[in-house]
Amino acid sequence: MEGDVEIAPGVRVIFSPGHTVGGQSFAVETAGGRAVTTGFCCNDKNFPAKRPAVALGVHIDLIAAYETIQKIRGLAEILTPIHYPADGRRSRIPGQA
Repeated sequence: MEGDVEIAPGVRVIFSPGHTVGGQSFAVETAGGRAVTTGFCCNDKNFPAKRPAVALGVHIDLIAAYETIQKIRGLAEILTPIHYPADGRRSRIPGQA
């Protein structure tokens, strides 16, 4: 698939290149807001968006990686990043009862 695609009501695949060529994340509309699970490495310097983005250290395209961070910042009300150690210790998605 190309670009962002709704695959079911309230569920979207989000094109998120930079870390890899065909990177994808996914967004799910929940009662607590739009939850996005990233398909790229995240760090606490980028989310939440309190300061300028820091491009990921592991990427194949620096500009695409930076633009993807900006895109996800604009979409995610709840973020569940891949490869972020603190999230591995959570028992549930943030913002969910």
